[in-house]
Amino acid sequence: TEQVPVGHLPRSLTVAALGATTRQAQPGDHVRVTGVFLPLLQGGLLSEPYLEAHEVLKMNKSEEEELSAGDLSEEELQQLTGEDLYERLAGSIAPEIYGYEDVKKALLLLLVGGVERELQGLRIRGNINICLVGDPGVAKSQLLSYIDRLAPRCSLTSARGSSGCGLTASVLRDPLTGSSALQGGALVLSDGGVCALDELDKLPVPERAALYEAMEQQRLSVAKAGVAARLNARCALLAAANPPMGRWDPRRPTESNVGLEPALRSRFDLVWGVRDRPGRSRDLR
Repeated sequence: TEQVPVGHLPRSLTVAALGATTRQAQPGDHVRVTGVFLPLLQGGLLSEPYLEAHEVLKMNKSEEEELSAGDLSEEELQQLTGEDLYERLAGSIAPEIYGYEDVKKALLLLLVGGVERELQGLRIRGNINICLVGDPGVAKSQLLSYIDRLAPRCSLTSARGSSGCGLTASVLRDPLTGSSALQGGALVLSDGGVCALDELDKLPVPERAALYEAMEQQRLSVAKAGVAARLNARCALLAAANPPMGRWDPRRPTESNVGLEPALRSRFDLVWGVRDRPGRSRDLR
């Protein structure tokens, strides 16, 4: 997707995987497929080309970096793991954006993740959910796009052009077989990573209810068109939103400035109020 020219739609190709080439990757993975082009006859002289896969190789960002980085020496390890490791790691997140030390520390914890616990059938999630609420022009979207480039598995989407089905899952009819099939949305594609959702306040309130189960239970239950399924959505949600009045009003309480309904606000572990305080020296920095 990052190689698509500006203003162009990404091209798609049908890949047929059989036998040992199946279950080699999950939705959202970057893969390199080696195979043979074959025609799929659709009646008469019409045919659609498809690729019969002979090998499917995962090409995740993290694996590419591990191959290129190599092993570190003892001195380099000691230099990296100093006392100020937490501050240095947080400072290296979006270094071109000045300030936001506490917000960057929270984003570092979101990237690293926590420990998932299973207690006699009770499952407690290990990821944290963060929401950045504040004035326009304080680099909220820039932080989200940096996390998208940094995380090995991340999907960045804007709620302005999304629906509840696009974020969770939708049911499509397969043109070849005629049967109904599930297509995962942004939260399902981010399983095991981070889902970055910009313009959360532009998502209609009925559509936001689709996020509730994914944020707390980290799964999605779908029952549509005769298809009943449960999909994993074990991801951390990083959202950005503007206050209801457009700008943060310090005279009003925090709840009215955040503008999210209590059911959604309580599912965010951290809600950051990011304000734009005008000042010449600060703006220059």
